[in-house]
Amino acid sequence: MNQTISIGRLEECDYIVYDPLNRVSRKHALLIKEGNKLFIQDLGSVNGTFIDGRQIKPNMKVPITFHNKITLSKDYELDFQKIRFKNLEFENDPNSPSKDDQTILLNNSSVQLNAGGKTIIFDRNHAKLEDLAKHDVNEYKTLGRASTCDFQLEHSIVSKQHLKIRLLTPVIFEIEDLNSTNGTFVDGEKLQANKRYQFSSSAQIRIGTNLVLDLKKYFPELVVLEKRQEPALQKAQVLPAPGAEATSEELKQFKDLEAVWKEYNNRLNQATTKATGYGIGGAVLGLAASAFTGGIAGILLMSGGGILGRYLGQKESNKIRGDLTFEDAFLEVYACPRCKESFQKKPWITIRDCFKCKTKFR
Repeated sequence: MNQTISIGRLEECDYIVYDPLNRVSRKHALLIKEGNKLFIQDLGSVNGTFIDGRQIKPNMKVPITFHNKITLSKDYELDFQKIRFKNLEFENDPNSPSKDDQTILLNNSSVQLNAGGKTIIFDRNHAKLEDLAKHDVNEYKTLGRASTCDFQLEHSIVSKQHLKIRLLTPVIFEIEDLNSTNGTFVDGEKLQANKRYQFSSSAQIRIGTNLVLDLKKYFPELVVLEKRQEPALQKAQVLPAPGAEATSEELKQFKDLEAVWKEYNNRLNQATTKATGYGIGGAVLGLAASAFTGGIAGILLMSGGGILGRYLGQKESNKIRGDLTFEDAFLEVYACPRCKESFQKKPWITIRDCFKCKTKFR
């Protein structure tokens, strides 16, 4: 039986690759099986398709074997032996995943997720929240007056099908207004109908002018983050001179960064297929309840702690950027308590002062 697998960045592809360097085109190539023979066909991709280092011509079906090295562009290796054809593995392939495998850690960074008849490959440190959320398996719950809604709310300003909502992690929810009459507002901002938004758990949801929803009532597992309040600087305040010693509060905040470094370092060294290895705070988005925060399935972020909790807790807005990645969150949290310059990936134990403002911590 002849079968074809499409490969690219688009959601409609069978094998979706979220490459942070965009080496893979939206529709990059086809992997074709005809009987026991395998072929690959480049679809006019921007960076080309290569067999053993040699670029093939676009729109031509080229035979391949398991001994060939296939790359999308010159350096994105395609592990085509793990690609499934309609849930059937390649014959005689010792590395082919079993039908029970849902998520595979290909290395300490790349993750392969098999869900909904598709295969999704993403870098757990650089994958965007919006991309992971597209494939998250956590179900939406509808809210409205209709008896068919998951959460029925009898109120005159509530539409029959008013909104749908789901938890991506214990500290992130995704919400969509279903073209309601009186609108859905989050932190005072009216949501555009039929568009998905992600917010941290501290956000306030309001229907119409005055009906505020208590999310904990609908999602008991929600962990409401406490916002960290930064002391406002007085206009007349004189900042410490360069090279000044850190204050007691700054030293405390610097000490807290040890746990941030350990979480980041443990993640990098964690060669495991468990959901805890994928996430932004320890759990992925449900799907990926395992890629951004840990299976997004099953791991509570220790009352909203971890890198994700810290990141969201220090943001003034509860609205979350769709392009947020784990590494973004880490680099912003792992920063000088005084000037907020990131310490980048410098081990915490080696940091003595801030290279920018020269504040001394040791």
